[in-house]
Amino acid sequence: MRPARPARLQTSCLTFTLAAILSLGAAADLSAQIHETASHGTSTSRVASPTVVASWASHENDVNGSATTLLVLWRGTPGWFMKGEHSAGGTSQSSLGGESSLQYVTQGGLTFAIALDYQKKVAKILNQEIALTSTNVVLVDFVDGPNGPTIVGSRWVEPAPSGQMSARDPIAAMVRRSSELFDYLRCDLSVPDPAMQAMLAMVCAQMRP
Repeated sequence: MRPARPARLQTSCLTFTLAAILSLGAAADLSAQIHETASHGTSTSRVASPTVVASWASHENDVNGSATTLLVLWRGTPGWFMKGEHSAGGTSQSSLGGESSLQYVTQGGLTFAIALDYQKKVAKILNQEIALTSTNVVLVDFVDGPNGPTIVGSRWVEPAPSGQMSARDPIAAMVRRSSELFDYLRCDLSVPDPAMQAMLAMVCAQMRP
């Protein structure tokens, strides 16, 4: 497929009930930014626990109205997303055409890419191809380790009915449907900053099944 010029993205920042985040400046980005494209695709990324940054992508099929979704949990050492030159973090997505997209997730001075081909129903993460027909959750670990990030598992978690899937926070809506995903977040761990830890406890509460 020949890449087209990137489509202009419309971004709205969804700030959850974490008013104290303003006092932390650029410590970390705990809000989710929803990116929408003209090709019926959305993406979002945010801190999900003391060890995990979660990214989400969804695309609606124009023909039958079905949705293809992917949740990636990027896990590292506690507070890894607060490190590095660009500790504020964030996410950006560039559309490559109506049936494919490239999503960048940047946190803690690290950047990861997710290439999605919705026509073939595959995603490419860390040079591995993922079949979206049988997988909608990818677990990545050791993101800040000496050997770099590694895909340690993939899952299919039955999505909530369309009427129950929260457009405001699809990440939490998916994690709440699986105790295994919640355990992967390692909410039992903590970060040294007390204020940040208090907010992360609130974030984890949103994720609990």
